[in-house]
Amino acid sequence: MGINNNNSDKNISEEEKICLSLFEFVEHLFFKDVNKESFDTNSIKDRLDIDVLYGMIKKIMQNVRDNHCNLMLALMDGKYPKNNNYIYYHTVRTTIIALIIGNQLKMPTHKLVELGVAALLHDIGMIMIPEQLYLRSGPLTKEEKQTIKNHPVYGYKLLEPYSLPPAIKLAVLEHHEREDGAGYPQKTAKKAISQYGKIVALACSYEASSSKRVYKESFDLHAGLINILKCKGQYCNTVVQALVNSLSVYPVGLYVLMSNGKKGRVIDVDPLDPRFPIVALLGEKNSEGKDAVQNTFSNGLYIVRPLQKDE
Repeated sequence: MGINNNNSDKNISEEEKICLSLFEFVEHLFFKDVNKESFDTNSIKDRLDIDVLYGMIKKIMQNVRDNHCNLMLALMDGKYPKNNNYIYYHTVRTTIIALIIGNQLKMPTHKLVELGVAALLHDIGMIMIPEQLYLRSGPLTKEEKQTIKNHPVYGYKLLEPYSLPPAIKLAVLEHHEREDGAGYPQKTAKKAISQYGKIVALACSYEASSSKRVYKESFDLHAGLINILKCKGQYCNTVVQALVNSLSVYPVGLYVLMSNGKKGRVIDVDPLDPRFPIVALLGEKNSEGKDAVQNTFSNGLYIVRPLQKDE
């Protein structure tokens, strides 16, 4: 598969182009013919180009290293394909978040690439499940829930024929395992879960917690992070700390109310203290005509709370 690079609009940032290419790749990989009840497993061979996938992850990885905050803002602000299937957006966001965590953990280049590939493929098993099942807003039967819970196994089996590193396939299998052994499909716990598996599990859960689904409304980014922090014993503490340190307690992209009554948006992280991120003040410009930027401090201007949607 080739990636459509007809994104020559000068108004589109490099980060938005990267995100758009990733959306296009994921949509091509996961798209199902609406006339088919199930997915033809043979057709994945025509959809999954490993060389293209690795090339994309390497490009994203470099962008993460250069400025992951700009990438997160582009991910939230860009105009990307709209589709009722949340898997597309979930996969893209999970991949970028996983790479940000891995970079914060100072993983070597080859491991970051493998982590990114694992994150992008983590939900590939969902293509074996009818969309009307996992997109249903109503309650599921016990059997239907189990079918959905089988997707890590389906994904692992789909990837078996590919000459991918075993660690990538293992992370796909493990991305719903939990440190306390309460996850699935194998109830693996703590040290038995691979590093990639731990990172993808957290990135996947954080993305899901802060995003809208047919069966639930979305939380703001701060609330999504708080939900993760409340899940004591479920996620690796080192990985959770890396998430907080890289995205801040008030994550990049969040609209906030400041202690002086002004409104702003979190645009960057203070690497020395993730509790006090850097905020762009809404409607205020500096002498160069750019958004006025304000640091937050424990003994000065600080964030009071996230803004509600109607604010």
